[in-house]
Amino acid sequence: MKKKLSKMLILSVMFTFILSLTACGEEEELNYEVNKETMQNYTRELIMKYYNTSEMEQDFYLTDGDELDKTAVAGFLASETTDHVGEFVGFEVGEGSVEFSNGTDGKVVCSQICNYQNRNVKVSISYKQNKAFEIDKEKTYNKLVEQAAQYGVDVTDYVTQMYSSYPELDMSSMDKFLDSYLAEGYGERPYEAIDCEVSAIYSKKELIGQAGKNTAIGMGVVFSVLIFISFIISLLKYLPLLFDAEIRRSRAAKKAAEAEAKKKTEELIIGSRTDAVKKASDSDNAAAAATDKVENKSAAPSADKDLMNDKELVAVITAAVYAASAGAARGPAYTASNDKLVVRSIRRAR
Repeated sequence: MKKKLSKMLILSVMFTFILSLTACGEEEELNYEVNKETMQNYTRELIMKYYNTSEMEQDFYLTDGDELDKTAVAGFLASETTDHVGEFVGFEVGEGSVEFSNGTDGKVVCSQICNYQNRNVKVSISYKQNKAFEIDKEKTYNKLVEQAAQYGVDVTDYVTQMYSSYPELDMSSMDKFLDSYLAEGYGERPYEAIDCEVSAIYSKKELIGQAGKNTAIGMGVVFSVLIFISFIISLLKYLPLLFDAEIRRSRAAKKAAEAEAKKKTEELIIGSRTDAVKKASDSDNAAAAATDKVENKSAAPSADKDLMNDKELVAVITAAVYAASAGAARGPAYTASNDKLVVRSIRRAR
């Protein structure tokens, strides 16, 4: 059972693959039925009409012409000036020289490859179906039948005798004769040309190189603009200074006040240091005098005198300690001694 299922699965996959290949090989069904040979010939006629126009014709087509005139003339001018294709040589022949595809809004596009001096050019013309053409074609045929009946001949013999001398008419069949007769005599065809697209054919290598150049140019322009915008934004902070004189005056006054305050602070610091030095000098002298006095008194102390009650001695010792502390400091007046000595109390030594 499993083997049968496997075989069925393999056969179904192969069948699907074959169908897909068959569908890929089929041509695309066009939006409406066309005579490809007739459409190709009409496309070549239009190319010969527009590819080499004079300045007067170009001015007329580009200003007062219809959509086909404008797009065709503009396309051929761009291929000559921008793509530098050179002189027109002829039409490409063989396989791939012409293509038929569907366009937008029910149009059919005929693309013809043209040989130019420097590179090939692809010309694509979009056609819309002329539904009134079949009606006019039938009326023309009936009129020819009536004229042939007047002479008592068949319509085919009548057409051959009357129009065989005109080389622009196709006498290979009645259908082709009517198509060429309406086209040459009345300018009417089974399809109407709407617009034209002309594009030079580049190799893949050229396209990749051009894409790289365009990318580099685009990125360079973007970064240049961003740098310029950043520079402009950085200058916005100076706009108030340029347009507001009051702000400039207030900033100048603020700077002057800051400078004055700084100057006064420096003067106060210098004065404080000078006073501290002066006090230290006086304290040193007082300490020396106090030391001498202490020594004189300690040389012959009274046995029954209480030193703790000697206020003068306590004041002298305190002054000596303060003088030592102040004398050791060489910084501002509010700093302590360099050896971090702090006097908390004075007690009698035993």
